[in-house]
Amino acid sequence: MALGDKSISAPLTAIKSLFKKPVTVRYPKEVLEVFPEKGVSPRFRGVHINDLDKCVGCASCERICPVNAIYMKLPEGKEDIKKEYRPIIDYGRCCFCAFCVDVCPTISMKMSREYDFTIAAPMNMRNGEEVKFTIDEFKYKPTNKYENNVGYVTGKKLKVLG
Repeated sequence: MALGDKSISAPLTAIKSLFKKPVTVRYPKEVLEVFPEKGVSPRFRGVHINDLDKCVGCASCERICPVNAIYMKLPEGKEDIKKEYRPIIDYGRCCFCAFCVDVCPTISMKMSREYDFTIAAPMNMRNGEEVKFTIDEFKYKPTNKYENNVGYVTGKKLKVLG
C-alpha cells in the first residue's frame, strides 16, 4: 500500500491551522469593518424604505414582485383613491431581490442596510396567538425609519471597494 504525499502532510497542516486567528466575525460581539462604513456592504439589501412624499401608489412594486410579498393597502382615514395606496411587505415571503426598487418610477423605494429581523412576542401569549402575532409583525409598512442607513438604491453608482 503506497502512501501519498497528502496523507503524510495533512496532519501537519491541521496542526499549523490551530494557531491561526479565525477568519469569521463573531457577531454581535465584533463589528465587521471592511468597507468605509461600519457593518455590511454599502450595497447590502435589507429592510425596505419608502419615501411617502414621492410614492404615488402605482402598485408597480406589487406587480413585479416574483413571490407576491407586496400588496397595496389604503391607510386608515384615507379616501379610496389609487394614489393613496401604500405598499405593505410580507418579510416571511420576501426574497430581497430588489425588483421593487428597480421598477419604482418615482425612485421612492430603497433598501436599507439593516439586517437584524427580530420579533419579540409578549410572554403571556399561547402558541396559536404567538404564531398569528409573528405573521402580523412580518408584514411591514416601509417607512423612513432607516433612511440614514441606505443600502441598495436604483441608479446610484457606488464605488464599493477602494
